[in-house]
Amino acid sequence: MIDRLKQILSDHWGTNQFRPLQTEIITSVLTKNDTLALIPTGGGKSVCYQVPALYEEGMCLVISPLIALMKDQVEDLLNRHIPAAAVYSGMSFSEVENTLNNAIHKNYKVLYVSPERLQTESFKLKIPSLPIKFIAVDEAHCISEWGYDFRPAYLEIASIKEYLPKVPILALTATATNEVRKDIIEKLKLKDVQVFERSFNRDNLIYAIVQAESKYNSLLQISKNIAGSGIIYAKTRKEVQEIAYFLKIHKISADFYHAGLDNQTRSSKQEKWKKGKIRIMVSTNAFGMGIDKSDVRFVLHATIPESLEAYYQEAGRAGRDFKKSYAVVLTNKSDRTDLENRIESVFPTKNEIQTIYKALCSFLQIPPGSGADTEFDFNFQDFCNLYNLDLKKTANALQFLQRESLIFFPEKDSLPSRLMIVQSYMEIYNFQIVNAKYEILIKTLLRSYEGLFDLYIKINENEIAKRTGLQTQDVIRMLHELKNMEVVDYIPVKTKPQIVFLHDRVEKLELFHIYQNLEKRKIFYQKRIEWVIKYGFEHFGCRSKVLLGYFGEKLTKNCGHCDYCLKTADVGLSSEEFEIIYTELKKLLTEKKLSHEEIKTKISVFKENKIKTAIEWLVKQNVIIEDSNKLLELNR
Repeated sequence: MIDRLKQILSDHWGTNQFRPLQTEIITSVLTKNDTLALIPTGGGKSVCYQVPALYEEGMCLVISPLIALMKDQVEDLLNRHIPAAAVYSGMSFSEVENTLNNAIHKNYKVLYVSPERLQTESFKLKIPSLPIKFIAVDEAHCISEWGYDFRPAYLEIASIKEYLPKVPILALTATATNEVRKDIIEKLKLKDVQVFERSFNRDNLIYAIVQAESKYNSLLQISKNIAGSGIIYAKTRKEVQEIAYFLKIHKISADFYHAGLDNQTRSSKQEKWKKGKIRIMVSTNAFGMGIDKSDVRFVLHATIPESLEAYYQEAGRAGRDFKKSYAVVLTNKSDRTDLENRIESVFPTKNEIQTIYKALCSFLQIPPGSGADTEFDFNFQDFCNLYNLDLKKTANALQFLQRESLIFFPEKDSLPSRLMIVQSYMEIYNFQIVNAKYEILIKTLLRSYEGLFDLYIKINENEIAKRTGLQTQDVIRMLHELKNMEVVDYIPVKTKPQIVFLHDRVEKLELFHIYQNLEKRKIFYQKRIEWVIKYGFEHFGCRSKVLLGYFGEKLTKNCGHCDYCLKTADVGLSSEEFEIIYTELKKLLTEKKLSHEEIKTKISVFKENKIKTAIEWLVKQNVIIEDSNKLLELNR
């Protein structure tokens, strides 16, 4: 078995060396075990289901929450000559039907499906006919209410076991606390599950928190001092553009990336960065998922993320070649206040959700009891203006309704023009003879795009026009004519924002139990915020220990190379010694102010000079304050 698996890896990925645990996970899947794989970002999760999909007859059904990632994965597999396709919300009915029929009758090895699409009646009817050998649940942490990215649609995944009782499930995630792991196993109904876990520790990654009076100047200095490719994450689209411009005027190669850019622009920027033509990409969190660039030397966060899961994933995009790399967060006093206040701004009230839902139904003219699986043009700005709604609260309420699987926003420009030829080779040949005016267009399509008889292929009407010598509007007109003659199925690019209703309109949202979920998620969100505050603002100890501790993993000793470990080494203390002294100081000074002499008496396990050194350093870092009477207290 192993030799053949290595041959498959070599044939399609150009290497015969599996990464740690990949062989064990693949073997578990092929021996029909339910399997949970916890592999850090960059550890090669996708290979764990793609290789076994090629090992035997049938296909792997992959459930994934991100359209952009599904598209990238399908494109990557097709480039490796592995037949694959995807089905997700926002596709036309005919496109979904043809793709699923092809999955039944053709030889797809991997079929990606969004969790929302999985629950439609049309898909459920097809499941028994699909040649599914095993199911891969990507981003499996989305099934857990304890997780940072909970999606209620994931809770319905286990129901497909009714249709496929003997089909094993492979659950994959890069970030999961102990509570989330238990949830994954329970809610996916995994039986006799085999659990494979790689350490979350990244020995080559140097974590650091930098308190910065001027974040822009700090970003500039770090970008100058660390050679190589990098990513800078910022909170807003405006901020990423400003940071990129700031770096450019200081002669640093940089560009910006966010979800508001059109698909072609995003792809172009991404490719230039991956090829080293752009050194630093400044981005919102829209950038990075599915990107496999091994030589990223640093990831900087201009603002600390809302969860340690998100931070670990984003920071983990540095140093995938196992060489020394840096993960740095810039903080200031206002960042902590923003985190503490964020829960009120992130979570809309029950009344706000109900009001916005009703307004949305009115805006889209959806009567009670209808609307399920219907797609509408939707302009967010017009909607808010018409009903005099606050932009931020409305956006958060709509996001909440989406996470509760009531509505769905197809990702911007996620659906370019697509085309599939629905006639056979011989029928197309005869059609060209009888309809000569379409000959140049059909021949150009066949020369330019592979797989048109089997798959919906992304096409570019402007490129086709250049190659045929026709005008773009003539290409579009002729493609519509060919569709009307049932020669092709042509789906033009969607230029207007879309919204999809996944359920019929109801008058009372309590029927969906979403308010219970709202309260639960508030509690879980608050706990995650508390951990972020601990990591970024309160804990003076090894950064790696804190980060790994959150995921339930214990380091037996400090990492020795994070900012904390390096600073304590500079003052002549081991990081372990410093941590013990600081812990004792924190206990003592929580109760009352103490003098230097009182502290020395109470911490007698260390020599006086070591205690003095630790106190001086903590005072310098503004962790401990010394008042006019020389009494020490914690800075709260």
